[in-house]
Amino acid sequence: MQKNTIFIITLITTIALSGILMTQIYWVKTAYSLKEEQFDNSVRIAVKSVINQFQQKQYDSTFQQKLVKLAYKKDILTIDDYINANELDSLIHDELNCMAINSEYKYGVYSKSNKTIAMGSVGVSASELFSSYYQFSLGSIYKSGDYYLGIKFQNRTYMILHRMELWVVLSVVFVLILTVSFIFVIMTILHQKKVSEIKANFINNMTHEFKTPIATTTLAAEMIQKSEVINNPAKIKSYSSIILDENNRLQSQVEQVLQVAILESGKNQFKIKILNANRIIETVLCSFELRLKESNIIISENLDASNPYFMADRSHVINIFYNLIDNAIKYSSKNPIINISTYNSHEYVVLSVKDNGIGISKEYQKNIFKNLYRVPTGNIQDVRGFGLGLYYVKTIVDQFGGKIDLISEPGVGSNFSISFPKYLTKAKNHES
Repeated sequence: MQKNTIFIITLITTIALSGILMTQIYWVKTAYSLKEEQFDNSVRIAVKSVINQFQQKQYDSTFQQKLVKLAYKKDILTIDDYINANELDSLIHDELNCMAINSEYKYGVYSKSNKTIAMGSVGVSASELFSSYYQFSLGSIYKSGDYYLGIKFQNRTYMILHRMELWVVLSVVFVLILTVSFIFVIMTILHQKKVSEIKANFINNMTHEFKTPIATTTLAAEMIQKSEVINNPAKIKSYSSIILDENNRLQSQVEQVLQVAILESGKNQFKIKILNANRIIETVLCSFELRLKESNIIISENLDASNPYFMADRSHVINIFYNLIDNAIKYSSKNPIINISTYNSHEYVVLSVKDNGIGISKEYQKNIFKNLYRVPTGNIQDVRGFGLGLYYVKTIVDQFGGKIDLISEPGVGSNFSISFPKYLTKAKNHES
């Protein structure tokens, strides 16, 4: 998929997702406003019902006679004579319950003229009543325009949201699902694009790596068939050596691909035994003997591990150190100096390969152990590979409970340290 196509898809999807999100926010806000209005109307209906019930008492003959008797006893009747506090409390509670309003509240009857509270809930303050959204005149009951009934809800917003919580939760859940799915799809597309590029590079590298030895062996075989070469044993030996070397190179490359394929399939059968780290290093260096003689390569050994024993598969351990030393040689410019050491660190046997090569930048170090990943080699353009070597090394080290550490700096070199849990029991007569 082209980069522009991915950008267009991402842009369109982002706009669509943003539109859905804004629509949901608008819907929730509208729903909240409707629920808020519904709640306010329910409170008004409940309080109006309470006031109406006290109004109706004004026309009751028994209540009127009571007021007449009170008028004889004192000069001025107060709001308490018209409204019974206990009765008011009971009526407010009952009417709010009828409207399905169960939120905590405080109420009070107060005078606006002298700023005093005549009756109300325990602990209610004048400031709460004066700032309340719900204030109702009691002028129809006592002294028009002077006394008011105020109600203050402690959790009004919570009550309103509680009435619409199901739809709010569903909206949030679906928006989150869409957002996560969108991010996942975009990340998957980018990942697949990256994998596709890596595989394309792998195929190109593999084609080059296989084509070169095939072309070289073909040319050498054609030369042997020429009459002037058939009668020259020295040239036949030279060309035969080229064919053998290129065949071994081709076989090594095929083997590397097959090893990784087998490891990823999980069908590999390991032959685990007690190994000696010092002897493993000596065995690997023997395979580089001819190559070292032909090149200006300096290798130093510091095999200082006092307990060099660990458990692993011998052939795979030899392969991983062959890969590391081979990389140290390939990615060094002139006069390679490679230091190979073994030592004990806590409960581990550590095998280290240090070189003075081109080094690896910090930005690439986190990816070097990934399958098919190849670090840009700067000025060393002739070094090619499949990007399987370090992935194979990391996979094998993990398989046997080890760990691999890298210290590298561009232009200075790299140091790969592999740590295996050491075998604590004294090892005797074991192949290593």
